Amino acid sequence: MEINITSIETIKPSSPTSSKHKTYKLCLFDVFQLNTYFPLIIFYQKINGMEAFSNVSTKLKNSLSEALTIFYPLGGRRSDIFSIDCNDEGAIYMEASINMEMKEFLSPPKLELINKLLPCEPNKTQPYNEVLPQLLVQVNLFKCGGIAIGLCNLHTILDAHSCSIFLKTWSSICNGSRDKICEPNLSIASSFFPPRNTIGVRSGVLKMNDGVEIEIKCSMRRFLFDNKSINEMKETSKNEGIIKPTSYKVVSSFICKHMIVACMKEFCDESKKQVVNLHVVDIRRRMGENVLQNSIGNLIWPALVVYDNVNKNTNTSDMVKILEEEIGNVNEELFLKVKDDPRFLWSDECAELMLEGMDKNSISFVFTSWGNMRFKEIDFGWGKPLWIAQRGGTKEATPNTVVLMETYEGIEAWVTMAENYLNDLENNKEFLKFAFLNPNIIFNHSIV
Repeated sequence: MEINITSIETIKPSSPTSSKHKTYKLCLFDVFQLNTYFPLIIFYQKINGMEAFSNVSTKLKNSLSEALTIFYPLGGRRSDIFSIDCNDEGAIYMEASINMEMKEFLSPPKLELINKLLPCEPNKTQPYNEVLPQLLVQVNLFKCGGIAIGLCNLHTILDAHSCSIFLKTWSSICNGSRDKICEPNLSIASSFFPPRNTIGVRSGVLKMNDGVEIEIKCSMRRFLFDNKSINEMKETSKNEGIIKPTSYKVVSSFICKHMIVACMKEFCDESKKQVVNLHVVDIRRRMGENVLQNSIGNLIWPALVVYDNVNKNTNTSDMVKILEEEIGNVNEELFLKVKDDPRFLWSDECAELMLEGMDKNSISFVFTSWGNMRFKEIDFGWGKPLWIAQRGGTKEATPNTVVLMETYEGIEAWVTMAENYLNDLENNKEFLKFAFLNPNIIFNHSIV
């Protein structure tokens, strides 16, 4: 596949940011984030009678400019560890042409090439002293007229929930549905959780990374868990006494078990039989306050789950029970402690939650869900997305990572591991009983 970058420009906010908003205060959890870009690629198929690409791109740029006025920190640059200078420098906007039909690219998806649709390398940790744009966009035009919008969002102020609010606003402006603009709350996160000097925080998962992580060679696979498979796993969990097992809990527990089994080569030493799962939890849903609903910021917390002696005979429902209990501990009471007690992050209680002193020989997995973010409803004026993608490539700073994304048919799991472990995962018959390997895009949608 050849990709030709046809234009690069800077899109500035349509109106200057007012003096009272020139400095955007980060929240506590923004301070803990690595300086990396997280990716998202939205595919749209060609619609008969669609305007010429130049007209489409003009609409995208004009509406992006208006959206940056509403989300004014995205047009700024980080000035120090606690704030962003909302100086209206703008977002980077690129256009690219691809000498391939979208159908050829997506049947099945060419994950090894998918990062070419992004405006920069995703998930690579950048030096903190480098001044970076908060948002980069690359609009890709396939030979058939299909479009893929690739975004790289700096993790400084945007988590997946914040990104969905921004995309909802941008697309609503673009398609003329201004009554559906999702107004962000840009002050509540730092008001609830003001930034603090993190020097001396008890070591553990919350310890801020001081350097650039080393990327290692990994591969990615995507597995589809359709609604039938998910409901079957839920029923099994119910039979084991779990009242309301969620799709996330049953799917992530099932995947975790088989990732551990695939990594059994690492467990030849008894000291390596312990596995730590980090589940990224949305604070908004746990606080029980509607005021945080449209809040912008990295309002996420790591729920840590420890598993011992998991093997191919382990009952997945037992893992669901453990996960349910540990995630249940990440609740409003915990976040009120973080909010009201400036010393909490230095406390023994927090150190215990963050597994301070955990054996360095333990193997860790990271799970996060981009479900219920409504990415699949983002309509810029030519219909809902054909498919939502994450990233590909062969390098990753955080291996053993799983991102769960919603599809029209169920849940799609993007699994990043060392190649040999992924091969073991794919050869596991029990795993493939529920998961479909490299399915064609979406069953209900034809590809252009």
